[in-house]
Amino acid sequence: MNRTHLALALLATALLPAALQAQAPGYQQLDPRSVRAEYTAEVLDRVNDLHGEWSEAWSTDQLDELMELYWEEAVLIPHDRPPLRGQDQIREYLAEVLPNHGQVEGFMLDFDASGGMATIFGNYMVQMQAGPEAGSSKQGPLVTVYMRRGRTWKVRTQVFINPPQN
Repeated sequence: MNRTHLALALLATALLPAALQAQAPGYQQLDPRSVRAEYTAEVLDRVNDLHGEWSEAWSTDQLDELMELYWEEAVLIPHDRPPLRGQDQIREYLAEVLPNHGQVEGFMLDFDASGGMATIFGNYMVQMQAGPEAGSSKQGPLVTVYMRRGRTWKVRTQVFINPPQN
């Protein structure tokens, strides 16, 4: 074999895997940025749905439906109390405060997702409908961390921050 044939044989051997990949049925080379964008969009869509369910359940005093959105070991940090750990403490707190709260809204300012965790940073606003604060509203920053197990997303941690008084 002369040098020309050897060079052509080496070139063909080097190019063969790429040529086979391009012709392999069902093989699709994915751009990692596209995969990340699709994942983020899918998670954002699901978390938006959950946030809507959360807002509706809170605003209409549906305690059982609201509790379905929190993992068993969830942590809720209200703006006016120490952290509440687990569904029992969270349920007790919500049973106390929901009757005084009216419409609640959450506004998303930032979102990030990675693996089985998604984080939303935004603001909340609660219209007080009963009790000593009836007719007023409470608002401030809100951080919610969602965790996925299998195909299910739920609230893992939620922090209501009381803004500083001027």
